[in-house]
Amino acid sequence: MAAAVLLGLGLVIIYHLAPAKPAPTRSNVPQTEPEYFAERTSDCDVDLLAMARSESGPFQRVFPVGANRPRERLRRNVWEHGRYRIRGRFTGKLREFSECASFPEFEVLEFRPWGKVQRCASPGALDATLLLYTEDLAQDRYAPEDFIDGPWPASIDDGTCRLIAACAVDERRQESRHAPDDVIDGEELPSLDGRYCKPTATCADGERRVTACSGDIWCCHLLPADDAPEQ
Repeated sequence: MAAAVLLGLGLVIIYHLAPAKPAPTRSNVPQTEPEYFAERTSDCDVDLLAMARSESGPFQRVFPVGANRPRERLRRNVWEHGRYRIRGRFTGKLREFSECASFPEFEVLEFRPWGKVQRCASPGALDATLLLYTEDLAQDRYAPEDFIDGPWPASIDDGTCRLIAACAVDERRQESRHAPDDVIDGEELPSLDGRYCKPTATCADGERRVTACSGDIWCCHLLPADDAPEQ
């Protein structure tokens, strides 16, 4: 009986002396960050994101940081004209660029396409990612070929490209902007004046239609698979 009493007393003492489990901190509690509509822009020779809580704005330019920002994950032919739905948080820091401007810092946690995935090519470019043929990839989601560590799609033979349309074909601007004054970085976009067309010319047998970053439409042959660029 005495042994049982001593055993019980020992258990009580151990219970009170044992360290209590730490309460969960704010950083350990899952949080749902707000989602923003964003598109790539630039100023002061740096890449920025123009973000808003709604598709119609108003848009605020921010300096994106973090390993999950689009430019760190996607190839250039995808982020060059990228539009995203982004989750993340403002860090509270302000990035200042001497004699130019300052922008709030925004940490990107995750992103997905806003509307159609915008991919483009640039015949004559020195960057191999701007010579990739991506017209056959799905437009409602990112493909493995869109990511820096993904497989390489076929490349165009830019020496065979011929121009079939030279008017604005930037569909993302037509569907998301209703006036030239609303276009972000409009001075760099072919659709600043509101023009838009769909080319009536078709590519010949063996040619592939290629949408250029400039908004032009080309017909090009593809390089053999053995000539794909190295990772």
